[in-house]
Amino acid sequence: MLIRRMQLSIVAMPSGPSRNSQHGLFTANQFLVLKFRAEGLTQLQTARALGTSRANVSMIELRARKKLGRARDTIRAYESVLSSHSIDVKRGTRLQQIPEVVLHEGDRYGIHLKSNIVDIIRMVKSLRPACVANGKTARRLVFTFTQSGKLSITPIRYPKH
Repeated sequence: MLIRRMQLSIVAMPSGPSRNSQHGLFTANQFLVLKFRAEGLTQLQTARALGTSRANVSMIELRARKKLGRARDTIRAYESVLSSHSIDVKRGTRLQQIPEVVLHEGDRYGIHLKSNIVDIIRMVKSLRPACVANGKTARRLVFTFTQSGKLSITPIRYPKH
């Protein structure tokens, strides 16, 4: 019954690799495969609904997921261009002071950061090699944030002499 309902909805879909603003970067088939898979259908069920082979559905899904990955990378790159706000945290700064400094800087620009105190401390502690020793930063850190409030961190390595 579910597959029959999907087959009826597919009839209204244009065939071939037409690009439609409704589907963004995806072809109609890529969009449908991702939609059906997100609804919990197996590749075999999706293939039957689309009237194609499971191997073809597998290839369509793979190509759609690659496109999705490239789109996400593009968005991240674009957001990094928008990251015009940065906070320089000096070596030797107490770990407990970092969130206050970072959040205050976001407030100064009128941007609500999507990270809270715990998130910021976890970001610092998760850096490898470790950037915290005895409760203080072992090296300089640079936080950047976008207009949308996304926060990222970059440890600055000192040149070896």
